[in-house]
Amino acid sequence: MKKKLLFVAAGLLTNSLFLAQNVSVFDDVPFYSMYHYLGEGQTMPPEAFSQIPVGAIRLHAYEQDIISRKLTETEIASIGSSVKMNIVLKAACDNYDRIAGVNLVLVPKGSTTYTFNQSDIKRIEIGRFITPFMNKNATLKEVPYSFQIDNISKILHDSSLSATYDFWIEFRADGYSEAARTQIAGCADRTDVFRGNLEFVTTGTATPAQNFFLPISYRDNLNNYNATDVPGQTTRIVTFNLDQPVENAVLHLSTSNHGADENGEEYVRREHFVYFDNQLVHQYKPGGKSCEDFRKYNTQANGIYQGAPQLLRRWLSWNNWCPGDAIPNREVKLGNLSAGTHTIKLDVPDAVFYGQKGYFPLSMYIQNADSGQIICANPGDFAIESQQGKTVKLKWTEKGNANDWEVLWGRKNNYALSSEFYQQLSNDPTATRNDLTNNWTYEMYVKSKCTNELNSLWTGPIFTNQILATGETSLEKVAVYPNPAKDFININTNSKVSKTTVYSTDGKQLLEDSSSKINVSKLPAGVYLLKIDFADGKTSTQKIVKQ
Repeated sequence: MKKKLLFVAAGLLTNSLFLAQNVSVFDDVPFYSMYHYLGEGQTMPPEAFSQIPVGAIRLHAYEQDIISRKLTETEIASIGSSVKMNIVLKAACDNYDRIAGVNLVLVPKGSTTYTFNQSDIKRIEIGRFITPFMNKNATLKEVPYSFQIDNISKILHDSSLSATYDFWIEFRADGYSEAARTQIAGCADRTDVFRGNLEFVTTGTATPAQNFFLPISYRDNLNNYNATDVPGQTTRIVTFNLDQPVENAVLHLSTSNHGADENGEEYVRREHFVYFDNQLVHQYKPGGKSCEDFRKYNTQANGIYQGAPQLLRRWLSWNNWCPGDAIPNREVKLGNLSAGTHTIKLDVPDAVFYGQKGYFPLSMYIQNADSGQIICANPGDFAIESQQGKTVKLKWTEKGNANDWEVLWGRKNNYALSSEFYQQLSNDPTATRNDLTNNWTYEMYVKSKCTNELNSLWTGPIFTNQILATGETSLEKVAVYPNPAKDFININTNSKVSKTTVYSTDGKQLLEDSSSKINVSKLPAGVYLLKIDFADGKTSTQKIVKQ
């Protein structure tokens, strides 16, 4: 189902000069079980309301607990051009990993309260994070999260918006207390799951500037069985109209994969594709990091961290996010937009949703400002350029400004430390190894190293063909033509060909034949690897291009 939205006109920022300071929005506020709500005939304890700021409200319903309060004019005036949001979550009686986050809500001017689904409010998600498996009796009881959100300053200081709306901050922490009552000492009969702090650390001067702001969706669930805009596909399509051009537009996007059942989407990394007006503008795969840095916050027994540290490739093989970590606020530079109708499409073509379970909560808005966060871009177009015997050459495209990279080589499905190798590269985005182990299939990852402290996430994996113990036929004795080819590729060699196999550059087998003439007409245009097996046991692997 396509959605039509109207854009919000923008005004000028007010000009305020001040010294660096902190704005405390919430201090040690309590959160309660997402399944503890009035519909079950239960009542909230008195401290649920007495321990939140004066004037704050609690939006507590099935599967959510949100505390919200209006920012005062004094607080808004103190917020400058640079804004960092710091959050501290404190353990109470919860023992699951769930989604938490912070929202900015535009509420009609002068309102003292509102309802969650009120039609005349506008809500955007400005920070999403995953709660850890915390035990309130452990020594470490708190976990911090931070987000750079400079763009929010423009909204708060927009005179046309502030003439119509007040600005409220929602602090949300979904938790579940039922299991903790029997599993955590001191939690019997309790329904509180967390406590939390939230502050803005702000510096700089808020300078006048035109501000465009278009809320699109807030945690709008996406899957391929009952929440999709294309039946049978994991696709969300949004259509909106602009009455006037917009310069330097940025799509702010927050997604995370959920579904913890067997074969659930939490445990499988999927490529995500973002299209604007049917043009691919961004591609990403959630995850790409080790969760070991967050093990210390996960003080309850759980099946994710298990009993001992795991190798990097083990984490990279499946995890989309880490309990105790923030979900990235992704930004897609859209450039200058013309007036008229536009579409945004998010597509996750490989998503399965085994047993019709799982979902991707999707939040989006467009603004003509970025967050100010420093991002080291992931390498792109990671592929095998050639494989011959024990030698494999990799290549990738640098999407940012890095001149240094690191490549991780490891034996596929083997997570012994002895099966891994790190390679440091500079200046040329390629990597070659000629000492690979016989009978192994390798998986490889690459990351950019923007500075000594700032690296990208890992991109990959891609896979080699099996490294064979026998020697390979030399390239000089094999001719593959035409290359590029539209329909057929011919193999000219003095040796007898027993089998030919075509692979994608990430190692997926696409075609298999036993002749020296291969029909590639049904393959999409692109680069592939052709492995030739000869009757004498030797092989040759060559890169081919399908037009």
